[in-house]
Amino acid sequence: MFKFKNLFLIKLIIILFIPSLGLTSKVEGLKGLNDNFQILPNGQYELTWQVHNAQEDRVDFLANDYVEIKDNKINFLHMPCHRGLDANQRHNFDYKISSDLSLLQIYGEDVGIWNNKYIKNDSGNFELSDITLIFDNESITNSDPENYELSTFSNYIWEDKISLTISRNSNIPKSTFKCLYEKIDFESATVNTANELNNGLSGVKKSNVFGNLYLPENNEKKFPLVITAHPSMGFTQLDYFEWLTDLGVAVFDIQPYLSRGIENQWFYSVSEETATIDAYKALDLMSKDNRIDKDKIILLGWSFGGMVANSAHQQFFIDKINPKNEFQAFVSYYPFCSLVKENTLTSNKPLVILIGDKDRMCPFELCQDYINIVKKSSPDSKIYILEDSYHRFDFNLLPEKLNIGRAEKWTESYVKKVINESKRYNIGEAHADIMGPNGWSYISQLSKNERDIILDPYREDENYIGYNQKTDKEARKILAKIISEL
Repeated sequence: MFKFKNLFLIKLIIILFIPSLGLTSKVEGLKGLNDNFQILPNGQYELTWQVHNAQEDRVDFLANDYVEIKDNKINFLHMPCHRGLDANQRHNFDYKISSDLSLLQIYGEDVGIWNNKYIKNDSGNFELSDITLIFDNESITNSDPENYELSTFSNYIWEDKISLTISRNSNIPKSTFKCLYEKIDFESATVNTANELNNGLSGVKKSNVFGNLYLPENNEKKFPLVITAHPSMGFTQLDYFEWLTDLGVAVFDIQPYLSRGIENQWFYSVSEETATIDAYKALDLMSKDNRIDKDKIILLGWSFGGMVANSAHQQFFIDKINPKNEFQAFVSYYPFCSLVKENTLTSNKPLVILIGDKDRMCPFELCQDYINIVKKSSPDSKIYILEDSYHRFDFNLLPEKLNIGRAEKWTESYVKKVINESKRYNIGEAHADIMGPNGWSYISQLSKNERDIILDPYREDENYIGYNQKTDKEARKILAKIISEL
């Protein structure tokens, strides 16, 4: 009986004290960081967000942030842009450090990754979910003071999980940019072709759309504004928001695709004419904003967005949309340029085209022809044909050369022939010629078989895009000069 009692007491001691001994040991090892143990000792940290895709058994990077921790306060120092988990959501999560500093809880409501917050799934619902991340002593993955790190995860949608790793990091970026924006709704219109605008906007389908406004940190004066129009991949290259706001310029990034429920396109579910209407409606909207200098607003677009910039520069669209304000300049990165008539009128403000000499998706020869006509109305317009550069030469996530496979490739001999021999149409005139004004919009209205008949002779399996750092810098220098001279 005595032996049984002793054994019972020994087991009781083990149950009551061994777990706490293990916890005390781990905590004691961290006390050197501060007088009292705290889950995040004061200092600078990097926050790395990831999503764990259960179905495809892979981990995708979502975003990262840099913060300073001081007792129970988290101060965001730098927040880069990322499409995975945007900075507005990350910034607005509820970050709570317990009063004894031993526990951090992060709660996020209606969290959407990538474009889920805008795009409905097949059931007609947004794929959003709440997340809860709890950091306690068990979250510590490295207790070394110099390399202190914690990691935990939250359930997300289905069996997916979102994880956050917090690592001590003194190498904080010098930039204080935070990719925070204001989502602003406004009314626009939707058309399929320029032909539908011959009677102006009367009778045209109205649409509720939105854009995202990014402001520089210094708000003591009115800002110049760049209205941006994204390429066909459906989003503006994210580093431009930091680069432009660092120049002291506000950015209003219109969302012609997401506003209408699509992410990207090759043929048009959303036409360039529709995006042109969005651009002018955004111009009038932002001209009323007391933070914006309405006399210093330009339009900047890439590829599809470059075609939007070209269209917005044309007098046809100015007359039909009838905006109350005007852009001071139009900047068009590697657009597909139309073969317009010699008497085509444009704004007298300058159009600047930046295009690569190796771009065969959007041939520079067409844009050279176009700019020669534009200069009659807009003498300060220019084209920069940039050496050794493909389509998307400024997209720094690309390799130097990437074959995108089967796509339209316009050879030099073909382009030379169409410039000299093709019929040129008036803007707003219906046609089925890819080289004519707003050709992509008209071709998009045809059946796949009809499009194939027109396009197949010019499609090749070897078609390149690629990043050129030197060209990117050269183009940004040109863009920065345009902005500085507003």
